[in-house]
Amino acid sequence: MTDKRVIDQFISKYHLGGAIERVKWVSDKESLKADFINDSQNLVGSVVSKNFKFPVGEFGIYSTSTLSKMLGILENEVIFEIQKEGGTPARFSIGDTAMDVKFNLADPQVIPNVPNINKTEGDIEVELDEEFTTRFIKSKDAIGEEVFYVSTQEGFTSKEVKFTIGNSTSNSVSFAAPIEDRSPDVELDSIPFNADLVKEIFKHNKRFELGWMDINPKGLMTFAFKFGDLETNYYLVRNQNQ
Repeated sequence: MTDKRVIDQFISKYHLGGAIERVKWVSDKESLKADFINDSQNLVGSVVSKNFKFPVGEFGIYSTSTLSKMLGILENEVIFEIQKEGGTPARFSIGDTAMDVKFNLADPQVIPNVPNINKTEGDIEVELDEEFTTRFIKSKDAIGEEVFYVSTQEGFTSKEVKFTIGNSTSNSVSFAAPIEDRSPDVELDSIPFNADLVKEIFKHNKRFELGWMDINPKGLMTFAFKFGDLETNYYLVRNQNQ
């Protein structure tokens, strides 16, 4: 039997409320992983569930929304099997004590390729906590603006990263977070990022054990979260033409 809640959690971390639909699941029997990229190609990431026994193989998921809804009608304990055609995975067969569902798999070739993201240098590091992520979500909901800006400023005791949702010509909310001491002494000058995507990242990564955010002055924001055997990473590119 498979605990469906582990799969639900795995899905939510990359689906991000519908931002990512097409992905390829890869299982080596001891872990389940998905690398992903959104249609706008400004968000890349990965989610891995370690120590999770899942059938070995590569599985193309064309509509994560459909799969998630089908899983939603089943009990928490399910039997998860792979049906093949010509030796190739063709569908998921998932059942509980009362129902069976079948989800057709896509050819992995139609799933978008995910580029490798190289480690950047000169990143400013910020340790995340639930207070900060909740503040961001509430501020975004209150303002409704699609863009936020990050810059550096001098705080009461140390340098900070300032986050401003909205801008000088609209309603805005600003708050700050301390920069880790090991971060380089670099400046951020009102770099714009997509507020909707960051809200979804924070919304679907609650109650984490560890959380980090790195910001590169060239315009790359990185998020990393750890939840026991589950780990997530996100790479968000700055908004262009702003």
